[in-house]
Amino acid sequence: MTFEELTKEKGYFLSFESILEPRTKEVKLRVIVNKSENPTDLLIFPHPESKVTTLQIDFQNYVTYSVIYDDFTIWNDTEVFQGESFRIYNKSNYFEFIQNESELKGFFSNENLHTTHWLVWNIK
Repeated sequence: MTFEELTKEKGYFLSFESILEPRTKEVKLRVIVNKSENPTDLLIFPHPESKVTTLQIDFQNYVTYSVIYDDFTIWNDTEVFQGESFRIYNKSNYFEFIQNESELKGFFSNENLHTTHWLVWNIK
């Protein structure tokens, strides 16, 4: 399943598990998240009765990534994105900051995961 296909999924909650940098030829960044229709299942996971699916999302390349605890994020109505828990941003302050502070202007796209308590940004 591609990240673009994940952005079409609706009605799920995510919890952040881990982020790794395998630095192999095929995978430069790996994000592990847990997905459930019920946020309580994410809180009790790995309880055997929890209905949780663990996803491994691999990115072949990335420019930067950032993980922010959700309590410290500020909603911005000017940001434009597709998706719900899995998002691809067309416009965001973080995206603009990275474009302005790097030498790769216009070279990358902006994908992120909005989990129950964490916001994981990946710019590739």
